[in-house]
Amino acid sequence: MVVSITADPAAGAATARARTAKRREDELAAVLAQLRAAVLRECGDAVLPDPRTEGAWRAAETVSALIHRCLAALRDIPAGQKQRAQRVCGLVLQLQRLALDLYLHDTAQRSGRLADCAAGLSRLRSVPDPAALLDSACGEIVLRCGFQRVVLSRVGARSWSPWLSHFAADTDAGSWISEWIGQQIPLEPYAPEARMLTDRRASLVQDTASAGVYRPIIVDAGRSRSYVVAPVLHGDEVVGMVHADHHPSARRADETDRDILWAFTDGFGHLYERTVLLDRLRSQRDHARELVGAAVRRMDELCETGAVLARDNDREGAAGTAPGAHPESGLTVREAEVLRLMAEGRTNRAIADRLVITEGTVKSHVKHILRKLGAVNRAQAIAWSLARE
Repeated sequence: MVVSITADPAAGAATARARTAKRREDELAAVLAQLRAAVLRECGDAVLPDPRTEGAWRAAETVSALIHRCLAALRDIPAGQKQRAQRVCGLVLQLQRLALDLYLHDTAQRSGRLADCAAGLSRLRSVPDPAALLDSACGEIVLRCGFQRVVLSRVGARSWSPWLSHFAADTDAGSWISEWIGQQIPLEPYAPEARMLTDRRASLVQDTASAGVYRPIIVDAGRSRSYVVAPVLHGDEVVGMVHADHHPSARRADETDRDILWAFTDGFGHLYERTVLLDRLRSQRDHARELVGAAVRRMDELCETGAVLARDNDREGAAGTAPGAHPESGLTVREAEVLRLMAEGRTNRAIADRLVITEGTVKSHVKHILRKLGAVNRAQAIAWSLARE
């Protein structure tokens, strides 16, 4: 596994949105704490969720519990305590307004993270080969999808093995994960990872203390309180799995985290399959080029066997010499044609196009012409030709 801690400037927009979202969450959490304190004053002491300990991920549940507490208190308020009843009704209205603000915030967050997820997948489309694509995947999830830690693992028949990882810049260095590189972790039937492989969909673990997770790596070493895990598919086969969480922050993973990671791994699976196919096509293309190149070289070698053709042309020369060929030079008919075109000032490429042969064959003819005429360059060969016209 390769552990890296980097910050991608290209993900600056996503980072800025995350900071803005964090500030908004803090504002909503402050309002929720104030309303909870007001509910306790008006409705009496009761066991109510505390957003300071439950975290922002339970804010909607906390609001719901507070509203139910207010409604229960309204039923018990004596008829003569109208002002108190009005204050409790006002608290219900404020809590309902807060519930709407939380919903709008969560919806905006989900839309933004999905957009960032799509941007990360779009960037990965330009990665040229499968190995580089796998190396980039974890970093994109951290930078684009809003997680602090990501681990990509290989999947076997009865186990999974950590392979690659990426940690946000403000987390620990991840040295703990190096001890688990290549380790075979059993897929127990009750484990979330086994359930994910069976369902072929992402799985959410909201509390590792009460879930059947493999504690040595997830809890004891990784200190994860909550996480999501999603499969990486190649066709119909699960070839890997991705774990992601928000450690070291107190934030727990939720349904949105599960859906975001699933959207990324699903798209990544298609990208990986496409990249593997393109890599195979490139390999086949290069092999075909080698075969064609070998065939062309063989054809050039055959064309250079001028000795046999020269003897045949010498015999034909007894009956008559082709125009442009000079018996005393030993040039073949084709070499004489090349020499004539050279005298006209044509380049090797132009000669090849005119005679419908390869440029390599033209070069071979020029070499033979210079040798037979005893010329050291093209100019001397052309001068020899012009002197005999």
